[in-house]
Amino acid sequence: MKNYIFIIIALFALASANAQEERKFIRKGNNEFTEEKFLESEIEYRKALDKDNASFEAQFNLGDALFKQEKFDEALDQFQILAGTETDPQKLAQVYHNIGNSHFVMQKYQESVNAYKNALRNNPLDHDSRYNLIAAQKMLQQQQEQQNQDQNKDQNQDQQKQQDQKPQDSDGDGIPDEKEKENEQGQQNENQDTDGDGQPDYKDQDSDNDGRPDKQEAGDDPSNPKDTDNDGTPDYRDLDSDNDGTPDSEEEQDPNQQQKPQNQNQQQQPEDQMSKEDAQRLLNAIQQDENELQKKLRKAKAAQRPKTEKNW
Repeated sequence: MKNYIFIIIALFALASANAQEERKFIRKGNNEFTEEKFLESEIEYRKALDKDNASFEAQFNLGDALFKQEKFDEALDQFQILAGTETDPQKLAQVYHNIGNSHFVMQKYQESVNAYKNALRNNPLDHDSRYNLIAAQKMLQQQQEQQNQDQNKDQNQDQQKQQDQKPQDSDGDGIPDEKEKENEQGQQNENQDTDGDGQPDYKDQDSDNDGRPDKQEAGDDPSNPKDTDNDGTPDYRDLDSDNDGTPDSEEEQDPNQQQKPQNQNQQQQPEDQMSKEDAQRLLNAIQQDENELQKKLRKAKAAQRPKTEKNW
């Protein structure tokens, strides 16, 4: 029985000694912290944890010392460990407040808002957490607005980039300006003006003024305009694109390319169709001729009839 008592007393004495050592290191760490010697205070708090690894004060103050050294990730880890083990609401409110601060300085405002809300759940009277929550919510709103602006800016830049990559076509004829600015030697010349009308080809929808739009003469691949007679001059600049001696302006265009009548519902009358008045006059003339013919026939029959004499 005496041996058991001796062991219990020894253990109590050892625990008491460790507690005294832990408190000594915490006090020294606090003094270093007050003097803004944060690395030194970190060392002292770690010594305290060596004596008692469950010390809330040593763990919490260690997190503060790490935060002051701008070791925000390490400080956050330290506070999150406490949040997972502490059960006292007042202490948890302090822990979540510092978790919110750690997220805030790293511009993780959504996480910061969540942490401050947890602090208030554990201590509704925590005015510091309420004030910081409002600040974090404002910063979160600004951050989201900035992200939306950046996203819109990126989209506009992408659209502009696509437009810049697309060949320019000032006159909308399908032939790129770069192609229409080429002279006979293939060199770029903005003043290239095939028909000499004062309007450069890249702004002229009928560059050779033959009555056929460049878009039509360019063919199926306007970036490589058609050259029917292979003379080196594309059709949209060639007054006789098929080299048949007849200018394009005098040749009949492809029916598929011809302009349709303005009033497609109006039907054209056949050239040999007469008006109603002419038809009536013709019928009257025919009837008159018929009447004259009948008169002549009756006279002829009367002349041929034999005379009969009566025998009295």
